[in-house]
Amino acid sequence: MTSATPDRELLQQLANIPEVSLSGFSVREGLSGTGVTVMKGRNYFGSWRAVDTQLVWVPANLTEPGHIVETVDEAVRHTLLLILKSIETTRTKPPRSIAS
Repeated sequence: MTSATPDRELLQQLANIPEVSLSGFSVREGLSGTGVTVMKGRNYFGSWRAVDTQLVWVPANLTEPGHIVETVDEAVRHTLLLILKSIETTRTKPPRSIAS
């Protein structure tokens, strides 16, 4: 029996964390059938790709830095930190003022 690939294992672990979907995010298999796509609502947030023995994060905003990790646990942690950062940024934005 073969073991799951790192991207499949990552997809399964993230899908099993209820707080991911409760925070408005979702995870799914990448369009090519590999990797993990992370969505924020209906918008693309970023993706993980397995490259050799590493996992590589590519954010939707390509001006932000990518991230390379060695283990699935590190990828889960990094993904959750990005989700928390996104939620924090959304909540700390000042409300738009209404023109008088």
